[in-house]
Amino acid sequence: MARPANPPYTLGKITMTPHPTLASQVQARGYFNDGNGKRREVTASGRSEAAARRSLQSKVQSARTDHRGGDESLRHDTTVSRAADVWLEWKRRQKTRGKPLAAQTIYDYEGYVRRCVAGSVLADLPLTKANDVSRIEAWLADIADNRGETAAKQSRKVLGGVLSLAERRGAIPASVMHRVQMPGSKAGSVGDRKCTDEECDYECGKRHLDTRRAFTPEEVSAVMEVAEASAADIADIAAFLFGTGVRISEALRYVSWSDVDLDARTVRVRGTKTENADRVLTLADDLCERLRQRASLHGTRGLVFGVTRYASKAGQPRDRNNVSKSLRRVFAKAGVPWAGTHTFRRTVATWLDANGAALAEIANQLGHADTNVTANYLGRTGTPTRAASVMVLPIAQPTQHAV
Repeated sequence: MARPANPPYTLGKITMTPHPTLASQVQARGYFNDGNGKRREVTASGRSEAAARRSLQSKVQSARTDHRGGDESLRHDTTVSRAADVWLEWKRRQKTRGKPLAAQTIYDYEGYVRRCVAGSVLADLPLTKANDVSRIEAWLADIADNRGETAAKQSRKVLGGVLSLAERRGAIPASVMHRVQMPGSKAGSVGDRKCTDEECDYECGKRHLDTRRAFTPEEVSAVMEVAEASAADIADIAAFLFGTGVRISEALRYVSWSDVDLDARTVRVRGTKTENADRVLTLADDLCERLRQRASLHGTRGLVFGVTRYASKAGQPRDRNNVSKSLRRVFAKAGVPWAGTHTFRRTVATWLDANGAALAEIANQLGHADTNVTANYLGRTGTPTRAASVMVLPIAQPTQHAV
């Protein structure tokens, strides 16, 4: 039976010999396995065997702290900025259940690398030095103060992916991201997305969202009335979001005219999140009629809600931020400044739930892979009590015995 290997950074047999060049010095020699399992030789000297042994052990401990490893693309001394590029290339090649990641997901990752990683205080640090809790939390706090807490959360996700890949390649011993805590934005900072100005014109860049609310029928009517009066064709988008509950990114980038069957009153939504997000939804008659009018006005080339203002770009993706700004103006004029694009989605889920739709049906409508996500989305916090009345053992019939 083979002898088990020593744990990493543990010296095996140590040999002592007179130093070849330094008189009265003893040289100690030994071997150890590094974090990648590679056998390494180490030597040290001292005036005595005990001193040489201590020096040898000190070198091994330093090697544990000053980790060296990795492969051709990721090493211990690779900068975070370069490592982020390697990680992006890996995400472009990655497949989940045989399918590559959605183009929108890759686009979002590239944006956070460009805005929050490149040029930051971590960008030029080697991976072994950037893999530090205090440095990472300070970096996240700066992002939260200047770009908002959502940007900080997404940046944490990106850096976590970078360090996880570096760990798998042996460039760092282990990622510290599981110990990193998310900071909130400092009150009053640019990233503090809360506005307390009662006379705000809603153009301040702050967030007025209430993510727990859904539209009432009266509020939907007010929103659509204002949207119809808007100069842009924002009413069509608002009606589609209200009628389907799709994500704004799905409506703008993943619904083509080839996915719409107005005769069958269906639309295929090529989702952005999970396999369940690719789904076929039924359209109401009034929404079908609106889409027919849109087709007659703007044609059926490319995306349903693509560019319409410029003929040369007809059907191409339009800027999501500009659409969101237009909708925020509509919400403010309609008296619902707390609403956001996701409020349409929550409204669909809430109204379906109120009308007795099963949780699985709501999940399929929204494109959720897990009904638990849908339940949390609806804020279901009721205490389960039905089992107490259903799961009752049958009463056994007493056996009669003759006396």
